[in-house]
Amino acid sequence: MVRAAVLGCGVIGSSWIAAFLAGGLKVSVWDPSPHALAAVRARHGDAIDVASTPEAAVAGADFVQENGPEDAKTKRALLGRIGEAVEPRTVVASSTSTLQPSTLQANLAFADRLLIGHPFNPPHIIPLVEVVGGTLTAEWAIDAAMRFYRQLGKRPIRLRRERPGHLANRLQAALWREAVDAVASGQASVEDVDAAVTLALGPRWALLGPFATFNLGGGPGGLAHFFEHLGAPFEALWDDAQRPVMTEELKRTMVAAVRDGTGGQSPDALATDRDTRLKAILAISNRRAGEGEL
Repeated sequence: MVRAAVLGCGVIGSSWIAAFLAGGLKVSVWDPSPHALAAVRARHGDAIDVASTPEAAVAGADFVQENGPEDAKTKRALLGRIGEAVEPRTVVASSTSTLQPSTLQANLAFADRLLIGHPFNPPHIIPLVEVVGGTLTAEWAIDAAMRFYRQLGKRPIRLRRERPGHLANRLQAALWREAVDAVASGQASVEDVDAAVTLALGPRWALLGPFATFNLGGGPGGLAHFFEHLGAPFEALWDDAQRPVMTEELKRTMVAAVRDGTGGQSPDALATDRDTRLKAILAISNRRAGEGEL
């Protein structure tokens, strides 16, 4: 049985544990927080092996998923601790959403096996995983990570250039900039911005990415026709883009609007509702993909 080690059992790490268990893996876990460990014990019971140190957690593991705080110094310290304990052919993947693998590889004994395996919350439901190698990452390690995630039923994509935030978060950041600017400029309310995504863009994006969407937008002429007739107007929107100033007052306005819009529901209740809806959306998307309709 394949054994995976999960270092860091917060929101992302705990979700990775669920994904690994669902994939039939034996899972060992470690976290410096007794509270986090108690939470994963309560959620997963005897299905996991809770280790007292990161070294013990990775001993004998075939794959390691690191989920420590989003801080390069903290991550390097943690990765340095497991250098002598990790097996010679074990791939170590970091879930970091912003850091680059070359930044984490410095002075690591297993630098050739370190890479980014960036999931999207919650990893036990969302299929996409971004795989990014650093300057020292061996090609075989990237191939092994891609196979590992595929065997879990994930859809890994390999990014061949290191960039802050990788790919999907950069796409998300561009939309977030426009969303915040719409509120800051008085163009739209928080509620209306969310509606513009969930009632227009989101339903299409659940089935088709931007290239496929604009290919249909071009009608019978496809993407070429879209470029010819709408390409320049869309480029003009790039030129019109503004970087909003994130003031404390603006933050308070958006926080209050979101709080009011969710009716005071707890984060756990909101996450449960989100997960239920995500599963339904993915079930439809996967079925259509299987039928060759996408």
